[in-house]
Amino acid sequence: MKRTNSFVLFGRAFKNARKDFWVSIQVLFWITVALTIVFYFVEHIAQPEEYANPWDAFVWAITRYIGDPGHFAGKGPVTLTGRYIDTIISIMKILIFAVPAGLVSNGFKKAMDDDKRRLHLEACRERITKSFRRLQDKTTHYRVTPRNVSIITLQAKKSMTENDIIDTVSKFPEFRLRNLATSQVSSEHPQDRLVIEMLPLDQQTVDDYTIEKTAYGIKIDRKSNVTIIAPTGGTECSIGHFAYYMAQFGGFNLVSREFVENVDDPASFYIIGDESRHGVREFIDDIKQLSSSKDHCNIALISADNRYDTQIHLVHNVKQGDNVTTSVIDEERFQQFYTELAEAMKDKHQLLCDLDEVYRPAGAKNIVVKTGGGKENNGFTMRVSYSITTWMDSFTPVATDIAKTIRRHLDAKERSEFAEHPGWKLQGNGFGVNKEENNN
Repeated sequence: MKRTNSFVLFGRAFKNARKDFWVSIQVLFWITVALTIVFYFVEHIAQPEEYANPWDAFVWAITRYIGDPGHFAGKGPVTLTGRYIDTIISIMKILIFAVPAGLVSNGFKKAMDDDKRRLHLEACRERITKSFRRLQDKTTHYRVTPRNVSIITLQAKKSMTENDIIDTVSKFPEFRLRNLATSQVSSEHPQDRLVIEMLPLDQQTVDDYTIEKTAYGIKIDRKSNVTIIAPTGGTECSIGHFAYYMAQFGGFNLVSREFVENVDDPASFYIIGDESRHGVREFIDDIKQLSSSKDHCNIALISADNRYDTQIHLVHNVKQGDNVTTSVIDEERFQQFYTELAEAMKDKHQLLCDLDEVYRPAGAKNIVVKTGGGKENNGFTMRVSYSITTWMDSFTPVATDIAKTIRRHLDAKERSEFAEHPGWKLQGNGFGVNKEENNN
């Protein structure tokens, strides 16, 4: 962290003061105009040759401000009113320099305070980032970033104030504020619990792939035959985090919507209504670019409420008018995948799956359908319960087993075997390669 140099601070000071500075100039100008008009009327009668018109009076006033170095002004006032005006002009002469100096001084102080605050928030940023130290899962031994860190924890362990935390989250794009109560249903009697999520905005993943920052969020091209789509990563708790790691463990492409331009109108990228919205067109184009072949499979990963008996819901039916079709081309391969997935989730994790039972069929505006599902490529929606993505002690074994099953059935044959990467077990902060890892 470096302090801002004096020239930059002065520039900020002037910028901070320029509006008030401009207002003060306008006030000074119009007061001068008003005084010179009165001055002209009273002095013109007494000295018609010296003040033949209002311009002479205005020139006299201006030269009084600057000391009349060129001796342009006429004689001074001879009337009582003119002398009063001369006295006011003398006072305003002092204000001409005092007021701007005061404004710039206040602007300079504000610039210094802003710089001090910026440095403080950068220090808070570093401290919050270190709270996202990757933790090791006891089953897989993979190290993953915590899904979130609570504000109470930061206050208790790091003695950070709530204002510092909120200001840091608002300033830096890798953080996002969440209320975990939104991931619970009313029967669970949810209580507000504010947490911070960290977005995967590193430059590189731990398995050596580039994380491309886009208008909507991130894109990772692993040259896979499977693309994980997270259309609600910016609006739902933990689902972007779950999608990131499922794509990492499976070696899949990832297109994740992480940024929400208007928090008051958080439009869904799962159902595409208005393609002119910020980032939507790029989101669609990136998915199409990654899934140009008929063998490709797009999986839209979104959250599901905890109200159902099943925890993982797959939807591949598509309803258009009175017709019901599917969003996959190779139905046999998809059914084999679903059968194995349901068995693995039940046997290993006591989780239940359903196919087209809980949620209604997709429509033409569904992101999987809109990007070619059922015609140009394969695609389906996987809804994962908040009880897994947000509240399970460790989601890593579940995400890994889902990724293994997808890879075995839906990825290209040469990529069907599951392969670990040594980077998955690295210590460090955040999602990708960082300085701490490079020094190890």
